[in-house]
Amino acid sequence: EVQEHTDLHAPPACVEMGARCRLRLLGLLASLLAASAGKAASVGQVRGRISIPQKFSQDLQTSAGLAATKVILDGGLLATLPTADGYFVLDGVAAGPHLLQVVHPSLNFDPVRVEASEGDGTAMKMTAYMADLEHGRGAKLKYPLGLAPSGAFSFFEKREEFNIMTIFKNPMALIGLFSMGAMFLLPKLQPMIDQEKDRQKLEQEEEEKRAVQR
Repeated sequence: EVQEHTDLHAPPACVEMGARCRLRLLGLLASLLAASAGKAASVGQVRGRISIPQKFSQDLQTSAGLAATKVILDGGLLATLPTADGYFVLDGVAAGPHLLQVVHPSLNFDPVRVEASEGDGTAMKMTAYMADLEHGRGAKLKYPLGLAPSGAFSFFEKREEFNIMTIFKNPMALIGLFSMGAMFLLPKLQPMIDQEKDRQKLEQEEEEKRAVQR
């Protein structure tokens, strides 16, 4: 009878212990979820799109367009490649200021300062500015970012275009032109000089005749 009495009261104790274990497990699971949520909230992503205007793309080969572009953050700590449409996403961006750069072999992109801050919700808030080496912040940019090249690298010095006016600025060229002009004009002026000499000679002879007659 004593044994039967003990067996009857054993199941409620086990049930109570199992309930406590389940509560502890649930509490531990909630703590882990909260920790992982806090960790996820402490990092965010930078999104944007790269576009290459026609004035730059017309001088590029097919493989030297968006396919040759790379987006890096903080000198290469994070990096990604844009899609065929130019869209890019950088994951794992921590809170604080960051320097975003677009690297291309022949096009120059202005650097961008991205400031990541924790918002009210779980998503990280991103604010973008033009990077200013002196003041840190330049003009504010729209977000998600829309980036385009500001110019192209020039690896060779551009040859000056020919301008005929530069000839007249060279003293040696002016002397050469004057000499050539004299060579062409002197033969034409010689008959006129001879005629003038003959005229003067006739006038002188007439004056001598008049002097003799007197």
